[in-house]
Amino acid sequence: MLLDALLALLLLALTFGLVAGIISFGHRVLNAGAVRDRLLHVADGTNALESWLAGASALRPRIEEKHGPVQFEGRPDRMSFVTLHTGDALSAGLLAVSVGFSGGRNGSLLFDAQPMALGELQMPDITARQVLVSHVAAVRFHYFGSLTEGVAPGWYEEWTSAKSLPLLIALHLDVDLGHRTEPIDLAFRTRAQ
Repeated sequence: MLLDALLALLLLALTFGLVAGIISFGHRVLNAGAVRDRLLHVADGTNALESWLAGASALRPRIEEKHGPVQFEGRPDRMSFVTLHTGDALSAGLLAVSVGFSGGRNGSLLFDAQPMALGELQMPDITARQVLVSHVAAVRFHYFGSLTEGVAPGWYEEWTSAKSLPLLIALHLDVDLGHRTEPIDLAFRTRAQ
């Protein structure tokens, strides 16, 4: 009788252990899928950013100031620039773009855009807002190039009032993957002139 009771308890414990193992495995598979989806979202967003920066234009704010600064403003947490629009959702032409960080630990890298009329002298007010990358804990941009003529290129935290586009733009993202934060470092090339 005692042996039967011990055997029943052993079988019950094994059954509970097996069920707990299956639930734990299912939870790990679900989390792995969520991490993969977030990383794919990061790849999609940064690929779009790469194409916009590759088409960045060194336009100047006023036609009469041919040697004035280009319409590119780079800060540690955001940047604004003019790029060539490929015409996927809107007609082809110029597009004023702003990319910046919004939020805290569960923030986003946001993309704002507005078509620019040909010959427009100032950056328009940006109206169309989209999430470029979600679940972002931190964002940091750095800019490589020469802010003034005759100075050797270097890395800068800000790129404002420069007479040319930066050669490279580095982006550091801390992406929240649920159970950990993953740092991602990327660099984008522009068509600097």
